Amino acid sequence: MKYQGTTKILPADPEGGAVAVEFIILFPLLLMILAGIFEIGNLFYVRHTLTNASREGARAAVVYHVGSDRATWAQTTAKSTVDKYLLDTKFTRAYTVATTAGNGTGQLVTVNITAPKVPLVLGQLIPAFQNLSVSAETTMKME
Repeated sequence: MKYQGTTKILPADPEGGAVAVEFIILFPLLLMILAGIFEIGNLFYVRHTLTNASREGARAAVVYHVGSDRATWAQTTAKSTVDKYLLDTKFTRAYTVATTAGNGTGQLVTVNITAPKVPLVLGQLIPAFQNLSVSAETTMKME
């Protein structure tokens, strides 16, 4: 038995262009949502890196050191350790390091790192995202 198909001509779809128009309207919103996801991931990365760097700097500063001015030594050691850590992680953003240290065992050492004006793609579209700064702080007791 031989199949003999018939060709059926369908009428034009009256809603054929609606899908394209809806896509054109919603595509920029979808792009902004995806860019926001990437930006939040970038901010988490920056915050995580700064937190680890401040922790490393504080840990290096609290280790026992025999010397006349332990506070100055602790601040210098913390700053150089933070700089080395961020250089090793290829952290290229601008940052500032502020340290405070006591002068003896049991005193506190605080390392505060701030990265001002983290560049975001969404900052080009939404002014509220232009000047975000990320900071991390660690406080430890001297040994």
